[in-house]
Amino acid sequence: MSPILRSSLTILVVDDESAVLDLVKLILETAGYTVLVASNARQALAFFETRDYWIDLLLTDINMPEMSGLELACRVSEIAPRLPMLFMTGYRAENPGTEILRAAGPFSDCVVISKPFTSRELLGEVTGIFLTMRVKQAG
Repeated sequence: MSPILRSSLTILVVDDESAVLDLVKLILETAGYTVLVASNARQALAFFETRDYWIDLLLTDINMPEMSGLELACRVSEIAPRLPMLFMTGYRAENPGTEILRAAGPFSDCVVISKPFTSRELLGEVTGIFLTMRVKQAG
């Protein structure tokens, strides 16, 4: 992974399972990212509403109580329309990303990673998103 991709990029991780939150935070921080965590969608929205932080990527679980990750993504896209998003799900299907996000309309081009995932899989998806973002900014 390029050091340029890792320096000063902030990822907001949202998951209602503390074990997942802690593990993802550890993986991303070890790779050099700044990580903010929220255990629910309302906490996540507070990061955007206060505007105290610059967030480069939203990494959220899809299935959470009170407000789903897709609902959170809709709310966040109103505040930060160009923010890249990566969704996590514990649901297994032949192709969970396509099935889940096909119904999500505006998020059909977002990436879904199935839990459990390896640190290599997670970092590969994150790096891919940031590389795509840089290409779009340069082009």
